[in-house]
Amino acid sequence: MSDVLFGGIEGGASVSTVVITNGKGDILAEILGEGTNPWTLGIKSCLSRVNDLIKEAIKKANLDVNTKLNGLGLCLSGCEDVIFCEQIETDLKKLYPQLAEIISVASDTLAPIALACQSGGAVIISGTGSNGFLLNPDFTTKRCGGNGHLLGDEGSAYWIAHKSIKICLDHIEEYSFAPNNYSIDRVWESIKSYLQIEAVVDLISVFYGEKKSKSKIAGLCKIIADLAIKGDKLSIWIFNEAGKELAKLLQAIYPSAHKMLHNENGGLHVVCVGSVWKSWDLLKNGFIEQLQSNSDKKIVKEFTLILLNKTVALGGIYLIAKKLNYDFPFDYEHNYKTLFHYVHDEKLK
Repeated sequence: MSDVLFGGIEGGASVSTVVITNGKGDILAEILGEGTNPWTLGIKSCLSRVNDLIKEAIKKANLDVNTKLNGLGLCLSGCEDVIFCEQIETDLKKLYPQLAEIISVASDTLAPIALACQSGGAVIISGTGSNGFLLNPDFTTKRCGGNGHLLGDEGSAYWIAHKSIKICLDHIEEYSFAPNNYSIDRVWESIKSYLQIEAVVDLISVFYGEKKSKSKIAGLCKIIADLAIKGDKLSIWIFNEAGKELAKLLQAIYPSAHKMLHNENGGLHVVCVGSVWKSWDLLKNGFIEQLQSNSDKKIVKEFTLILLNKTVALGGIYLIAKKLNYDFPFDYEHNYKTLFHYVHDEKLK
């Protein structure tokens, strides 16, 4: 078993995590790299980066750089369509035939569920972008979000950053004013410092110039979080709104969950993935407010938010091991910890 080698990649829009294990489940190497979204990079550039990342991880594992993996599981953002995933698999085998014997490509939403939920479950991703996904025991699915920053990504780091900038822009131009008459001073000064701009007009180059970067803009989210922690009222309000948006993702997928998942201990298990969840204390009030204030058609009765204890890239390895019917040491109960348990309170409706 120790001679068997698996590779797994969890590829977001900004960051990718790569892991190499043997057949016993021992992690031989783990590395971080740049994003591997094929829609952002283009397919060939994406696959070139995948190849380079795997080679780097193999080298870190002290293996021969020409080592061919027994299985490689890729869970990449943007890979929602089955036919598109099959195209990625075919192209990767054609371009890099020595990379792995068997390759599996799926959405990055599947990796966390595979790692934490033996019979299916849900995930809400909130990193640079956002996405909600449900996998039932009978393999039926429900998706909400994941449509990119122009069509969605509500509650994500980019959304938080963009909302912060837009509120300040509109306030300065007197198009509309900040909510509840909150001061924009601290947020606007932080935006200018982070983006290295001096005035509103400089935002044009940030969003439309040659050097525009979605990841760069999304990085502003951490600064807004720091301001919220320090008591800035506008920043607190923005994260409260982000919490509501993430709760809407849960409301969209919850009704489609199989009865078996609703009856799990703690209700539906929802894996929380992405850097925005590190600010759960800032998101929590808005999240709960959205769940409690909606109509009967949107009631979410019970769920448990969970955080992974292990690298989400292991989810790719779980998926490829299952595809190969390999007796891998799956260890679901030790792969996560509880973030929050919720039971709907009828009195608060």
